[in-house]
Amino acid sequence: MSQEDVHDMQRSGQTHRMSIALTIGLTIGVIGLILLVYGLFGGINYSRSDGINVNLWWGLVMFVFGIVMTVGGYLSSRRQRQPAH
Repeated sequence: MSQEDVHDMQRSGQTHRMSIALTIGLTIGVIGLILLVYGLFGGINYSRSDGINVNLWWGLVMFVFGIVMTVGGYLSSRRQRQPAH
């Protein structure tokens, strides 16, 4: 593609402002939810981790972190751009 081709392209007039934090937050939140459910209902022996339900606690941490990132990404994508002066 030459510079002339790029110069002749028309702009669509729409800008995509979806934050990457939204996608990453959703991914981490879903993985955290899976671990959380598995920690609650999975019949696993946690003797190697001193009886601590690692899946439950890390699932909870990842789920909360995913929610925070998703909300932050959503709010940042909804924020209006300030006009340049």
